[in-house]
Amino acid sequence: MEKDRKFNYIRLAPKHYKLYLHGNEYDVRVIGTGQKQGDVKPLYLEIDGRLEEVMIEIKEYEEVVEEVAVPFASAELGRPRTKIKATRDGDVTCPIPGKIVDILVRVGDHVKVGQPVLIVEAMKMDNEIHAPKDGIVREIYVEKNDTVMPDEALIFID
Repeated sequence: MEKDRKFNYIRLAPKHYKLYLHGNEYDVRVIGTGQKQGDVKPLYLEIDGRLEEVMIEIKEYEEVVEEVAVPFASAELGRPRTKIKATRDGDVTCPIPGKIVDILVRVGDHVKVGQPVLIVEAMKMDNEIHAPKDGIVREIYVEKNDTVMPDEALIFID
């Protein structure tokens, strides 16, 4: 039998809640977060089927790290995708959190401003993401089924 490998993982926070406030009940899902603005960070919530942006100020953090042993033969340790922050003029971004459904371009393709380059599913609807400028697709940072956030570069057009 192969030797067990040990690794650390960070437990994720819950993302679906039933919220009771002043006698009312709400179905709340955490969709994602946005880019921090000073001490405040946007939190995207689906509340009873409606997308809401809530600004929160985080006062305290708790990190939970646990060590687990997994048999080496059955461990599927995929490499996490590096998320690139959108800072350049040619970075293609998504306005709300979502999941990549289709990539409509390839590296080297010439694109025109407004041309659809990605299809992103958000709130159970498919949304076209368009090229912000004319140019050549130089980098594609995402793959189908990746979850993406608003401050993330998905494609770079030069």
